[in-house]
Amino acid sequence: MLNAIQNLSQEEQALLFEALPLVTVLIAGADGKIDASETNWAEKLTDIRSYSNEPELNSFYEKANEDFAGKLSYLIKEIPAESKEGTQIISDKLAGLNPILAKLPQRLAAKFYISLTSFAKHIARADGGFFKMWSISKEEEALIGLPMLTPIEMPEEEA
Repeated sequence: MLNAIQNLSQEEQALLFEALPLVTVLIAGADGKIDASETNWAEKLTDIRSYSNEPELNSFYEKANEDFAGKLSYLIKEIPAESKEGTQIISDKLAGLNPILAKLPQRLAAKFYISLTSFAKHIARADGGFFKMWSISKEEEALIGLPMLTPIEMPEEEA
């Protein structure tokens, strides 16, 4: 993936790498509180995906992992994620991925989109819900599909 994004502007590349911490804060803050279990799992998941995800995304996750904790900490401090205003700010930033993903090869963009939605679902499940009976809150459920992003499907020859 790193080769495919070299032609993007620095701002576009930065937003791609900020996507994982943004998704973490969006989902973790959806229920009104950001728990350490969610942020810790997001850090671990980013590291795990640097060597066990789709081969095209490994290098992306490896690079994203380098400063994930710092970006996540910054976003938690700067954006009131537990409020509707914070959710909107993060959603707007994530919506900025749409024109960037449109510039990538469809197969790669689809894998990235699928990976982001999967990442969101994992973060939602990290907290375990009410008495561990429901793993995803209704607030998180509304956001885990990342509705601010235009869904990208795999090209037909690979679906």
